Amino acid sequence: MRRILHALALITLAGGAWYLYDPPWVAGVTSGLRDWEEDPPGTRFRWTNGHGSFYVPSDVGELTLPMRAVFASSDGKPVRVALSVDGRWLTNIDLLNPAEWTYPRVPLPRRTSRRRYRRIDVRVSRVTGFYNLGVELGEAQFPQ
Repeated sequence: MRRILHALALITLAGGAWYLYDPPWVAGVTSGLRDWEEDPPGTRFRWTNGHGSFYVPSDVGELTLPMRAVFASSDGKPVRVALSVDGRWLTNIDLLNPAEWTYPRVPLPRRTSRRRYRRIDVRVSRVTGFYNLGVELGEAQFPQ
């Protein structure tokens, strides 16, 4: 009986690890991003904190991520946004004009795993205000 319980525990543990390796619900998981809003022309966006993350399908080869830094820097320096995929740095984007949307196209490196989704991290060089607002992110686009 003890061997059977031990075997069931191992099978349960292995099954849980397999499920959590690539869960189907991870596509909707975000961190460090506020709820969706709309600006007056109708553009959907969400604010970042200093570090935000979201997931994209793993077969995506290029990502266009609209962003804008609404608040000008007091020292005149641009707001720098560092993008990474699965913890690996991709590029830095300097947002020079605070009121203007920027549409950087970022090629994503070939995937190195069999997971269905990849994590995109957005790190902002500065935040402002009581709510630690970073930049506005529009909806991610995946050009064909």
